[in-house]
This record gives sequence, structure tokens and C-alpha cells, in this order.
Amino acid sequence: MHHYKIKPKVGIGDIKFNSSIDQFKNSFGEPDEDEIIEDDNEKFKSRILHYDSYGLSASFDEENNWELSSIAVSENDFHIDGNYFIGIKKSEFYEKIELLNFGDYEREVFQEEDYTSSIFHFSQLHLTFWFENDELQEIQWGN
Repeated sequence: MHHYKIKPKVGIGDIKFNSSIDQFKNSFGEPDEDEIIEDDNEKFKSRILHYDSYGLSASFDEENNWELSSIAVSENDFHIDGNYFIGIKKSEFYEKIELLNFGDYEREVFQEEDYTSSIFHFSQLHLTFWFENDELQEIQWGN
């Protein structure tokens, strides 16, 4: 099991935002999938490296000179100051964010037929937590 520290607004482990694709690959190896996303209307292009064994995706945007701009994780190998979040219930989440003093957040709720998704976004930290029903599924953060 890997244990990597999530560093809001900074990066992950020893990798910092604005690192190159090669620098990221030097730490995590070759990705399982290398995906290009384009939006011609907004003239946006992004390259996302997916690492299935880590439960990690790293985004590199053209407008940012193909440097690391955001990270998403969905496995419990990642922590913030020793606190693991993936798989926890909302009640435990509220306790952890209060202890860590994350500050104010915005919450969005999306209702579907068979589940409810909730997003908690801490804009000062560029940090977002995604819940499906009552269980945390993913953490995203950027610079």
C-alpha cells in the first residue's frame, strides 16, 4: 500500500503543481491510460494521466504549458495530515474538516433516481470532496 500526503494548493508527496509530465512520471511511472480532452468551443485542451493501481489521475493543461494543474484520488492511500478520507461517512467528514480547520465551503447536491451526489468545495484550498450517497468517493485539488 502506498501512502501519499495530499498537500492542498501545493501537490502530492514530493510532486508540486506546475511539475512537468516527465517529472510526474518519474515519481509514479507510466500511466495505465493517457487521455487528451479537448473543448473546441472554449479552446481548452488537457492531458490526464490515469493510474488505476493508485486510484489517481493527474491533469496537465495546455494553457498551463502542460504542467501539473490538478489531481484526483479515489483510493484510501492518500491522506491530509494523517487523516484518511476515502470511504468515510459525512458525519466523520464533518468532524475531520472541523479538526483540520479547512474553513468555509460550498456544498452542492445532485439528486438521481438511485443515488445522491454531494460536493464539498473549499475554494481557499482549491480542494473538493465528492460523496455518493453518504460515502466519500473522490478528492480533487489543484493550484
